[in-house]
Amino acid sequence: MAQDFNTFLFGDLRIATASSGRSDYAHTFGGPHDRKGTSREDCNGILIHLLHRFDLTDPAIPIRIPGVRWLPLYYCFDFRANDLGYRLISDDQLVTYFPDDDPNVSKEESWPDDEGYPLEFPKSSIKIAAYSYNPTKLNDAYQWAGIFGIGNLSKRDQLAAKKRVAKWIDSLGFEAPPETDEEFDEAFSSPFAQGKPDSPCLNPDCSNWKKKGQLTTIALMPAEPVKGIRTFGRMGAGVQLIVRMCPRCYTIRVSNQCD
Repeated sequence: MAQDFNTFLFGDLRIATASSGRSDYAHTFGGPHDRKGTSREDCNGILIHLLHRFDLTDPAIPIRIPGVRWLPLYYCFDFRANDLGYRLISDDQLVTYFPDDDPNVSKEESWPDDEGYPLEFPKSSIKIAAYSYNPTKLNDAYQWAGIFGIGNLSKRDQLAAKKRVAKWIDSLGFEAPPETDEEFDEAFSSPFAQGKPDSPCLNPDCSNWKKKGQLTTIALMPAEPVKGIRTFGRMGAGVQLIVRMCPRCYTIRVSNQCD
């Protein structure tokens, strides 16, 4: 995915791509922070970066958030945080959340490539395009099962999908093939190379706080979303960002995973 320069967007059993180009909407990548709550002072001294900024009035985007027109995708590339959470208060303000239980973080500010990491990414125009996906087709459902599941397949094709994933896991030789519904649900993890993320909502006022497996994936962004912009540095080409959203409070949680 990293070589295609495509960010994938998900929702309502639809897929769209975001890539460099012009459109009738003011979608962008990069640039300065777009609202209050994003400064270092607001983020415990940590710098976060604006990635994409989408106009949700564009019908090509399969994501909707009540009361929100502009959806920004933010992330912290400072190794003091692996995950970033934020809730959009309005189109002018957000509030951030940082996990306090992640042991695999740096104690001091450090960045991919260390020296010369930009304070913000160059701003450029983005276009949205529909991506072919039919949840009733076996190959499509299997490819994106980690996002949408396989529940829209016929019973016959669901069985075929289970046989396919069981054969694949057996060929790896690391573990026994799945047998229970729970094991199959975990096994249907494509396009997540390291398995479906299941970390909880980061909003302490939400009923999904600390509840695993409740968030829905709304975007996948490659390490190089715009040609020449290597967000994880020279050696981070195989990393993608996973953007998930809580269906209750609409808090967004962004994490990274090898693709």
